[in-house]
Amino acid sequence: MLYLTLKWLHIVAVISWMAGILYLFRLFIYHQERGQQETSIHTLLTTMEGKLYRIIVMPAMGITWLAGLGLLALQPAFLKGGWMHGKFLFVLMLTVVTVYGGRLKRALEAGAFSRVPSGRALRIWNEVPALLMLVIVGLVVFKP
Repeated sequence: MLYLTLKWLHIVAVISWMAGILYLFRLFIYHQERGQQETSIHTLLTTMEGKLYRIIVMPAMGITWLAGLGLLALQPAFLKGGWMHGKFLFVLMLTVVTVYGGRLKRALEAGAFSRVPSGRALRIWNEVPALLMLVIVGLVVFKP
């Protein structure tokens, strides 16, 4: 029962993490393109980004990691599969993207728009978590 509970928690946390990180980067695009022009937009987006990152993205990422490591502790045989090493690598990359999102959030909050990539570059960054997710899910499903 513990294994199924951790598996359920892991899946729910991954969904929350992905939804949050994808939306966060979309907010960054709006902030970079429109936040400099009007104080009220900057204030609104700063609040939205801050709450999203602090209340959803970071806790969901933490729960994903804890539940995933718990699953590995209960099923250490998964570590024998090369797919798990690949999954771990790509989840680590997704974690780096999430931490980078936190840096972007702080820069935008401070009004340091020049330290944030252009709207066009942020659109590319917005696709990175989705691509990582496709690879991670593919590794889990197909176990190559």
